[in-house]
Amino acid sequence: MRRILAIIIFTSTIGWAFAQKNNVQSAANSFKYEEYGEAKKYIDLAAKHPKTANSAKMWYYRGRIYLSIHESGDTKLDADAIAKSVASLMTCLDVDKSKMHEDSSRLYLMNGAIKCFIEGVNKYKAKDYAKSSELYGLVLKALNYDKNKDLPRNNVSEKTIYLNLYYAASGAEDKVKSKEYLGKLIELNYNDPNIYRSMCQLLLEEKDTVGGLSYIEKGRERFYDDRDLIIEQVNLSIKMGKSDELLKRMSDDIEYDAGNSTLYLVRGILYEKKGDLEAAKKDYLEALELNPGYFIAAYNLGAMCYDAGAEILTAARDIVDNAKY
Repeated sequence: MRRILAIIIFTSTIGWAFAQKNNVQSAANSFKYEEYGEAKKYIDLAAKHPKTANSAKMWYYRGRIYLSIHESGDTKLDADAIAKSVASLMTCLDVDKSKMHEDSSRLYLMNGAIKCFIEGVNKYKAKDYAKSSELYGLVLKALNYDKNKDLPRNNVSEKTIYLNLYYAASGAEDKVKSKEYLGKLIELNYNDPNIYRSMCQLLLEEKDTVGGLSYIEKGRERFYDDRDLIIEQVNLSIKMGKSDELLKRMSDDIEYDAGNSTLYLVRGILYEKKGDLEAAKKDYLEALELNPGYFIAAYNLGAMCYDAGAEILTAARDIVDNAKY
């Protein structure tokens, strides 16, 4: 009796395990004939069972099935298909000890990661910032599997991903994550002065003027001639009561580097802010003499002269007794 019972249990176990493997094969067959609904049903069953949950073949087909569902545009079948595809293909590469599916999985993973990034952009445009961030996070993980640098060649680089993660965090008004991603972009030497201004703004909102100014100064080290960074540095220095300190620093620097047009520009802005228009004019002209094509210096000089002329005109209109003049 015990022998018969053991045989029954053994046979049932074998049959159950075979059924799970059969689900993977059924999914593969349905996928072959583009029956994605059926393929999804079978592969989901296989993914839930311990006998096939660690199967590289199962994860490979799961990744491909969900990639095809995403490409079909059938969101009713699964609106989150691209995320499941990318996650599945990464798992396949992790568990595929025999490397039987390595080349094919990597190829489809890179394809899926690019589509995942695009879907992240679409979710961002739809103001679904949480989903957008989740999708970008998956693409960031996929970079670790990109041996041939296929993603950067398709404009999906580490810097681009972090920039979009920052946009999503900013859209969600998540200041902690925003600062984290801006910090990463600064660490990666992302070539845009606005990341320093954005970090400064976040710190100013926290009443950390000192921290904000420090990032503006870091930005100026990389983007010496950036007009917005220069103006922000001057404004914050004035706000903190450090305008004289900055003015002295600029004057000292000019003594050692008299041919640097940017130093004259910054000092000119400081003089203008302090109301010393003659000194400002002199420095703007000096900056233009050193660098005739210096747009910022020319713009500031023109704007200052225009404003001064407008004040004179207003004063002239207010004169009542012309005989006095």
